[in-house]
Amino acid sequence: MIYITGDMHGDFRRFTEHNRKRFPFEMTKQDSVIICGDFGLLWEENETFYYNLEWLSALPFRILWVTGNHENYNMIEQFSLEEWNGGKVRHILRDKIILLERGQIFTIEDYTFFAFGGASSHDIQGGVFDRNSPSYLNDVWKACINNLPYRVLNESWWPAELPTEEEMQEGRRNLEKAGYQVDYVISHCTSNRAQEQLEQLYMGTESTGTMYGHDVLTDYFEELECRLQYKMWYFGHYHGDVKVDERHRLLYESIIPLGI
Repeated sequence: MIYITGDMHGDFRRFTEHNRKRFPFEMTKQDSVIICGDFGLLWEENETFYYNLEWLSALPFRILWVTGNHENYNMIEQFSLEEWNGGKVRHILRDKIILLERGQIFTIEDYTFFAFGGASSHDIQGGVFDRNSPSYLNDVWKACINNLPYRVLNESWWPAELPTEEEMQEGRRNLEKAGYQVDYVISHCTSNRAQEQLEQLYMGTESTGTMYGHDVLTDYFEELECRLQYKMWYFGHYHGDVKVDERHRLLYESIIPLGI
C-alpha cells in the first residue's frame, strides 16, 4: 500500500509506533509513505541527522519524498543520482529513504507518479543574508527589530528551492513520452489555480486570489494543468489538511492512503 503525508520539518513523531496505532490501518514493510516536501531530514550533517537516520531506518515502511523549500540542497547533492522505478532518485538510505527527483515519472505498485519538488519560501520577509557579507550583522539586526523573519544563505535557505529551466524541460520531456498522462502528481507547492481555490476555501467571499504569490514553479504547474491528465494531485507547503477539489489534496500532518 502507498500512503501520502505532508510537511514534517524534521519532526517525525507522526511515524512513532504510538501515533501509528491511531491509524485505521497498519503500515508494514510492504508499504511506502510519500512525503510532499519539507521532510527536513537533510538539514545539517550532525548528530541529530545520524540519530534520525538510524531511527527512520528502523521503521517498517519505505519513505519516498520530494523536496520542499526547507531542505539543505547542498547536502542533498552529496548523494548520487541513480535510476529507480523509471526515474532519477537519490538513495539517502539504500532502498529505505529515497528522494524522488524533479520532473521524473515513477511506477510504484503499478501506479505512475509525476514528482516535482520545490517551492518559494514565504518566511523571508526580512531578507536572505550572507554570513560572509560585511553587512550581515546589521542586516540581521534590522530584520529583528522590525520583527521580520529572515534566513541565512546556505544555512537555512538555498536558491535551489526553485527549479532550473533544465529541470522543468526534463519534466516536459518525460510527460511527453508518457502522453501527458499519469495516475498521480506529487509536489510541494501547487498550480496557480489550485492556490486560488485553496484561498477561497480559507477566505470565502473575502478571497482576492492573491494570498499566495505566483512564481516560476506555480506558473509551470499551471502550464501542466492545461495538458496533464491525472487522478489526484497531492501537495504540501500550505500547512493544512483539506481536499481542495476532486483532484487536488493538500496534506500536512495527516497520513492517508493513496487515492483518497
